[in-house]
Amino acid sequence: MSYPMPPQYPQGGQPPRKKSKKRRGSRPPQAPGYAPYPGAYPPTNPQTPGYGMQPVQAQQQKPPARRRRRGRRGCAVGPGLILGCMGIIGVMVLSFLITAWLVYDHYVGQLEDKIDSLDQIGNQSFETTVIYDREGSKLDEVFSEGRRTRISIAQMPQYLIDATISIEDDTFYENRGIDIPGILRAAKDYLQEGYVVSGGSTITQQLIRNVLFDYEYRTEISLQRKAEEALLAVILTQRMSKDEILELYLNEIYYGNLAYGIEAASQTYFDKHAADLTLGEAALLAGLPQAPADLDPLNPDPDVQRRVMERRRLVLNRMVDEDYITESEADAAYAEPLTYASPDVRLESAPHFIVYATAEVENLLVRELGLPQEEIRRMVSGGGLRVYTTIDMDYQRIAEEAVRQQVASLSASNHMTNGAAVIVQPETGEILAMVGSVDYGDESIDGNVNVTIAARQPGSAMKPFNYASALEKGWTAAQVIWDTEVEIDSPGAAPYKPVNYDGSYHGPVRIREALANSYNIPAVQTLRYVGVDYLLWMMNRVGVTSLSNDPSQYGLSLTLGGGEVTPLELTTAYAVLANGGVYVPNTPILCVTTSDDEILYEYEQGCPDSAHLTSSSVSVNATGRQVMDERIAFVISDILADNTARTPAMGSSSPLYTPNIPTSAKTGTTNDFRDNWTVGYTRNLAVGVWTGNTDNTEMINVSGLQGAAPIWNAIMTGIYNNSSLLDALGSRPADDAHLQPPAGVSHRQICNLAALKDPATTCTPGREEWFLDSPAAVPDSNGNLVPGQATPAPQTSANGPQPVEVEPGVIRVAVMPVSSDIANAVAALDTSGHTVPPRYCQVPVEVATMVSGVQEQYFIAPPPVEEDAFYARRWAQAAGIAILPQFACNEQMLQAGPAVAGNPNVVAQIMSPAPGTVLTTGQQLDIVGTAHFTSDQATHYMVQIKGGPWSDYVTVHEGHYSSVDGGLLEQIPPGGLQPGDYVLRVIVVGTDGNYAQVSNEVTIHVDA
Repeated sequence: MSYPMPPQYPQGGQPPRKKSKKRRGSRPPQAPGYAPYPGAYPPTNPQTPGYGMQPVQAQQQKPPARRRRRGRRGCAVGPGLILGCMGIIGVMVLSFLITAWLVYDHYVGQLEDKIDSLDQIGNQSFETTVIYDREGSKLDEVFSEGRRTRISIAQMPQYLIDATISIEDDTFYENRGIDIPGILRAAKDYLQEGYVVSGGSTITQQLIRNVLFDYEYRTEISLQRKAEEALLAVILTQRMSKDEILELYLNEIYYGNLAYGIEAASQTYFDKHAADLTLGEAALLAGLPQAPADLDPLNPDPDVQRRVMERRRLVLNRMVDEDYITESEADAAYAEPLTYASPDVRLESAPHFIVYATAEVENLLVRELGLPQEEIRRMVSGGGLRVYTTIDMDYQRIAEEAVRQQVASLSASNHMTNGAAVIVQPETGEILAMVGSVDYGDESIDGNVNVTIAARQPGSAMKPFNYASALEKGWTAAQVIWDTEVEIDSPGAAPYKPVNYDGSYHGPVRIREALANSYNIPAVQTLRYVGVDYLLWMMNRVGVTSLSNDPSQYGLSLTLGGGEVTPLELTTAYAVLANGGVYVPNTPILCVTTSDDEILYEYEQGCPDSAHLTSSSVSVNATGRQVMDERIAFVISDILADNTARTPAMGSSSPLYTPNIPTSAKTGTTNDFRDNWTVGYTRNLAVGVWTGNTDNTEMINVSGLQGAAPIWNAIMTGIYNNSSLLDALGSRPADDAHLQPPAGVSHRQICNLAALKDPATTCTPGREEWFLDSPAAVPDSNGNLVPGQATPAPQTSANGPQPVEVEPGVIRVAVMPVSSDIANAVAALDTSGHTVPPRYCQVPVEVATMVSGVQEQYFIAPPPVEEDAFYARRWAQAAGIAILPQFACNEQMLQAGPAVAGNPNVVAQIMSPAPGTVLTTGQQLDIVGTAHFTSDQATHYMVQIKGGPWSDYVTVHEGHYSSVDGGLLEQIPPGGLQPGDYVLRVIVVGTDGNYAQVSNEVTIHVDA
């Protein structure tokens, strides 16, 4: 496409300057103010401008000499001829006026709708919605058709206005909306050629065409369209001032690259406001609207760049012609270097948050304004809204850097390629930072996926809410849970056998130790007490909605992360703990205004001072709902802050330890190392971190403590080591407020479980623990917390044993030792092998004074499930821990009298495998039981087997010279037994070489 060049003047100089045009004049035509710009001279090696190139500097060109207008030649005429000519002209003018009136009247009738729409001409087009951070810095734009930001004419530089008038409509301030000579010329060309050859549109006509006509009619080449355009331009000129028309035009016209209006064009091409444009930049932009597709400054093609610069030169020359600037000012402006904006700057800052906030603002406005979804969507995509978000870019940068560094350090060695983090202010729910992935643009890790709102398995990060549910249902933090082997029947599936992360059993533990060290078996046992349905209800109350309300979809592994939640949800749930049990929904939006600064929605007075409320504005403050007893929230927070309690599993200097920062935190790791989590909080900040791989592939031996916790620590310390970041939160509670005991709790000393060794005749004082002074408040059917009801004390009989619970899980009762032969006989009666030979029996109160050897001792209560109690007793006897005797003393036990306390007889018993066990040749056989003896009673024990190739008993291995109580007696490796039936037994060999004790026989079968 070619463009007219400046006129070439013959030698002899330029014609005299025209008189100054009437314009929106803030200065006279020759007023100074267009000072020469830096870089007025071209570089020695000018480069073609374009994206990714150095700043453009135009080559210095002398404007071509102006051509003088030729004088007209004529001849002498007489008076009669003059009068005749005047008569003819008069008739022609009268005919024209009559015709014009008829045309005007005809078209006015047809254009009533369009004429009526002239009053709304400034409100009919779209405008870009702008997204800001909490400080008012621009983050992004939302648009459908293109970008547009309306500004007033007072915000536009004068030379931009002058440049636009010079190149588009030099009679703008004089004409009535149309250029009569231009229209007559266009009409003549149409009549001669049969189609439209030339234009002649004024600025007002262009405005009419671009705003009131749809695309098809706007591009139609017809005399009717031109006539309607001209007529509407005349009417608009009567209704609006020239400055109002010009302001509309400069806000509506298309400049290419989806930029509508001068402000959007300035941002798109030069990354600056229109008010900051230089003369050279203004001249370039003023020349674009006539052919924005062909005149693309961001296109590096040399031919396109040449045309852009020629057009720019033409605009400057026209400005000289119109006496807006001098030739020297035009030369200096043309020589300005041009630095274009990169076209790929979108979503550089907090990209995942921007996408999330843009979607959320639609939902928020639908909910708060009550308007239809489609109408809100149009408002957001083209209504020119100003959306002020909650994000703090200082917090965001700290989180981004922490994620980036940790992923870089473990990506190669541990196949941990991605990470995400979110920061929430608990009191208001404001999202202060959101890192959805380590790199938004990295397709190899699906970087554009926002993991903070993607459902993932949380691992042990679910456990705090499991234990909170147990406290709500009546347990205390001193509750004893047995961390021993357990098999839980699962209908239609193999028994569920949870294991701990370290593969060990830890015996009797309290809730504090179980939660702080993230032991799995106690968590599963707690959920058996709580119930899956109750835990789901708890999670829903604290803001986790990704989980189904149908408990049949989950098993007991739910407490270990067997359901999927999003990091944002779980961080919000932890914020409930920080808030003392109050749930506040999270939000990314502080304020939404129109482009005229009218407030549509405001949260926590988050709108800028320039915005103003109207009668339809919605202004709300953070409102929370008490969904958990604040005393429970305190106890859980106190446990999660206890570095001493978690040291056995986490170490004393783990990333969870934040000296001088009052944090509570919990890690999570899923099976096969697919997900790492760490979520923690102070009273004023909740930080959630996830690491892993977006495609759910396994990491290599990296736990939440190693993968996610260092990121969490870096974010917390990065914020709390910078007082200005904390000050940005404004007025706030003390950071340790969540660790201050509320009313209704007491601190009491409890027994040291590890010191309850058999025989335990006293309770060795241990740590102090927090107790609720009254039953926990629980939600009613409407979700409102109401005081809980105390659990009635169980009715006791006046006869039989009289156990007394001195504290949760610790029992004092009168017992007497049981002789070994009776103990073995009792165990032998259980053909399942799940009875441990008892060391004591509980003495009935009615005979306690009549039997010798009776003594009150302290014991730890066993699990309530019989099968679990077997494994607990077996572990307790092996570890020497006092566990409550299983049986009351019967007549036989009482008549036999007590065994010598502290010197039990020799015991030999097989507890596992159970009689009738079937296994294959490829399985390892573990033989578990008791071979108890002292050095003066026996020298060793042997495990013997017969069957298969052996017709009589043979010893599996050499003798074992250490006593075993409820532990592993022997192992037969895979392939060690051929198919067939076998019988196992244990022999304890006395000091005299004879059998001191022979165990029960256990029959098993081996398949191929």
